[in-house]
Amino acid sequence: MENLGVIIGIAVAVAVAVFFANRRAAQPQRLQAALIGLVVAGVAAAAAMYGLKAVQDSGEDTAAVDQAMASARALPMVALVLDDVPGAQDRLREALREEIRQPTTQGPSRPFKLMSELRASHIVPALKAADEASVAAAIDARVALLKHLKSTDLVVCKEFAVTGIPRSDKLDLASQKLMSDLLAALEKAYRSGRAGKAAGTSLPAVASDAEARTLLAEAGFQAADFDRLRHLARLPVEEVCDMALKVNDAPQKVSADKRGALMRYQLTVQ
Repeated sequence: MENLGVIIGIAVAVAVAVFFANRRAAQPQRLQAALIGLVVAGVAAAAAMYGLKAVQDSGEDTAAVDQAMASARALPMVALVLDDVPGAQDRLREALREEIRQPTTQGPSRPFKLMSELRASHIVPALKAADEASVAAAIDARVALLKHLKSTDLVVCKEFAVTGIPRSDKLDLASQKLMSDLLAALEKAYRSGRAGKAAGTSLPAVASDAEARTLLAEAGFQAADFDRLRHLARLPVEEVCDMALKVNDAPQKVSADKRGALMRYQLTVQ
C-alpha cells in the first residue's frame, strides 16, 4: 500500500485558480475554482496514513492510530475542526482503524471521506460567515505568497495556483513564512465565522457563480482572461502566476459593497 504520508508538508494550502467549466452541455457555464487548497480532507487523510505501512508489518494498530491522529491534529485547521465538532475525533479514529484493517483499494479512503465531509459541513460554512476584515486578510496573505513565488520560483507559483503545494517543507524560508501567515489568516477567518454563527448574527453575502463572473468582469476581466482561466493548467508558468494574482487582486477593483461577497466566494467555492 502506498504510504501517503510522503506528500505532507506544512499543508496543502490554498490554490487560487478560478476557471470556467461546462456543468453540462445544455447548461450555461459556471464559475468554479480549482481549490485544492483548504481541502483539509486531503491533508488529514494523507497525515492519517502515517504509520499504516508499519502497522501492516507489526499489527500494532493502536499505536499507528495514535500517531496518525497526532499527525492530523498538527496540520492547519484540522485540530480546530476535530475540537469543534462533537464526536469527530472518535469518528476519525474509527475510520483509521477500519482503514488499517481493510485498506481501501478503490476511491477515497475512509479518513479522506470523513474529513471531506467535515470540510463541507463546518469549514466552508464558517468561512462563508467570516467578517470582511479577516477574509480580506486571508486574500492579502495569498497575494503576498503569490508575489514572492512569482519572483523566486515560477514553477512552484504555478503549482500553488493550479493544485496547491503538497510539499511546502521544500519551500525557501521566506515562502514558508508567507505560507504560515496565510494559514494563520485562514484560521482567523474560520474562527470569525464560527463566532458569528454562534452569536446568531446575520450571515454576510457570498457571491454566486454568476455574480462572481459579473464581478470579475467589473474588475476588468475580458473574454480572453476567462478563456485562460478555463485552460489554466496548460498555460506557461509565468502566465499562470499573472492570472492567479489578477484573480486575487480582483476584489480591490470592484465596488466596496460587493468586495466581501467576492472574497468569500474565492475562499469557499467548491
